[in-house]
Amino acid sequence: MKKIIKDILILCVITIICGGLLGYVYQITKNPIQHQSQQSKQDAYLKVMKEATSFKVYKENDIKKLSKKLKGDYGKNGLEIENALKAYHQKQTIGYIIQVIDHDGFGGDIEIIIGINLQKEITGVEILSIDETVGLGMNAKNEEFRNQYVGKKVDHFQVVKNGKQNEDEVDSLSGATITSKAMTNGINGALDFYDLLKGR
Repeated sequence: MKKIIKDILILCVITIICGGLLGYVYQITKNPIQHQSQQSKQDAYLKVMKEATSFKVYKENDIKKLSKKLKGDYGKNGLEIENALKAYHQKQTIGYIIQVIDHDGFGGDIEIIIGINLQKEITGVEILSIDETVGLGMNAKNEEFRNQYVGKKVDHFQVVKNGKQNEDEVDSLSGATITSKAMTNGINGALDFYDLLKGR
């Protein structure tokens, strides 16, 4: 009996020590991870809106209220607007940056940052987070795929498999139609949110 109690006490002490160490490591790494995440976002903002010199970040509550007005078909699981910014060159508004999470990726959520200028042309598309199949869906990160959206002025994009012919068409990634549609739905959601956001 004494041996069992001793073993239990030893196990409890080990558990407490391990828990303390994990908590310590978390505290040490939390700030650097957050800083890295924020830096990645800032870099993406500047990539999708290269002429921007400053940004105004919209309040979370305002984004949520506007998001409820989105009425488009964005796939089975839909999407959410994670963040929105107004972009300025000096003091002049030049466009909007919209951060979208699409929930219909083959491997899970896909987080996209889209720049849209005042003419409703897409100025850039960056992927902040994606976990698709290597060699298939992960090819969405390639500039060749993402640049299909850039410079286009359309209300909505659609995915095609046999070669795009119109401005609103996007060539599907080979063997990754689900990923292609998720990306496109996310960008369509950003275009719709832009219409709600513009002028605010």
